[in-house]
Amino acid sequence: MKIVKVARIFSLLALMATLFMTSCKDDAVKPTLKSSVTANELLAPTASAYVLTVENAANTLETFKWTAPNFGFNASITYKLQIDKSTGDFTTPIELASVSNGKLEAAIKVSDMNEKLLGLGLNPEEAAAIKLRVTSTVSDKVATVISSVRTITVTPYATSFPPIYGMGAALNGWGPWPDAAVELQSPAFKKYETIAKFTNGQAFRFFAQQDWGPVSYNYPFFTTVSSLFENANDGDSNLKFIGTTGYFKVEVDLKTKTVAMTAVDEPVMYMTGAGIGGWDKPGTGASVKMTYVKPGVFVANANFVVGAFRFFAQADWGPTSYNYPFFTSVDAKFVNANDGDKNLQFTGSPGPYKITVDINKKTVVVGDLPKPVLYMTGAGIGGWDKPGTGVSINMTYISAGVYEATANFVNNETFRFFAQADWGPTSYNYPYFTTVDALFENANDGDKNFRYIGASGSKTINVNLNTKVVTVKP
Repeated sequence: MKIVKVARIFSLLALMATLFMTSCKDDAVKPTLKSSVTANELLAPTASAYVLTVENAANTLETFKWTAPNFGFNASITYKLQIDKSTGDFTTPIELASVSNGKLEAAIKVSDMNEKLLGLGLNPEEAAAIKLRVTSTVSDKVATVISSVRTITVTPYATSFPPIYGMGAALNGWGPWPDAAVELQSPAFKKYETIAKFTNGQAFRFFAQQDWGPVSYNYPFFTTVSSLFENANDGDSNLKFIGTTGYFKVEVDLKTKTVAMTAVDEPVMYMTGAGIGGWDKPGTGASVKMTYVKPGVFVANANFVVGAFRFFAQADWGPTSYNYPFFTSVDAKFVNANDGDKNLQFTGSPGPYKITVDINKKTVVVGDLPKPVLYMTGAGIGGWDKPGTGVSINMTYISAGVYEATANFVNNETFRFFAQADWGPTSYNYPYFTTVDALFENANDGDKNFRYIGASGSKTINVNLNTKVVTVKP
């Protein structure tokens, strides 16, 4: 029993010794501080105001310098150069630089400062005051020392240039957003331009977003406006185009509040080649005139078949065309034809597609389109139900412009073909076609519908809108 008590005593003494040594060790790493730590000073920079420009982005804006604080002991100090708005209190500062190893300065590039200023929420090309300071840190066991504060004035530059939009009857109509909007691209801060078709006698206005609000610009906003516009005085004081209908380059400067206009040729792009029906001269035959969207960008809905084709920038073979190697990104449905001219070869499933070509980005994008439809309706197949409803028949799409269906035809009754699930806008009566199977005749009923004159029963009918032929399979 005594041995056990002695062992417990020794164990307790050992524990006390360990605690004592640990306490001594912790005290050893804590420096003995002076009663008052000497703070450091951020020295005055070489200027009080700085205007940053993109042309000087790679240059050094300023080398900020400071003195070292005195912690009362030799220490390895990490310095952080920080900024805040002139109204800020450095609660959430932005760090410009972090240095150590005794270094007492930091060289700041124009581009780096600009990025931080924009991150601080400053507006491009507007002078604003900011505060600077330096923090000095040794460890989390020693309080950080904060330097004196300096104030300078800075003017950042813009690094992104979002577009504005034109909307109105003078362009593509008053909506809907975003489809009817005309995008004005921004080459520089608050400067915008595009090429668009303007319609005489119609009004429009500029919008800062793809919506009716919150920001838009009407005629009175501007101080200098092209003579091709006048105040529409339509309640919203929109811009009314009074020039000759046609294509114009419009340039808008929201800083100087000016609108300039210059007449230009219509931007065009054609596709031609076996891949879309034949190597017809651009602007003729099976060639496809694409729809202009904005400078360098065109779209088209076209029926593609396996074969080669090419883009042409005019209604002629030259001088400008674009083959496969011109582009840096091409949809997987196309390959290099390697046909001597290195055209684009369509290798996808034949059918209608929406194709977008962007000459600026050098891209070709293809999207699937809903297959065109053709309906039959009328007493000749059971009743005059609205196309897409009742006994009307949605014909099977075979290929571009070619449809087929099997129907129970009623002798001496009439019907008609419709290009949509509605009565309009497009339908095809008997006179539209040049060759019609003998089982049909012109009903001469006011609408000149088809009249079925064969024996009542099931028949398979084929319609070719390209060749304008209607046949009945045996």
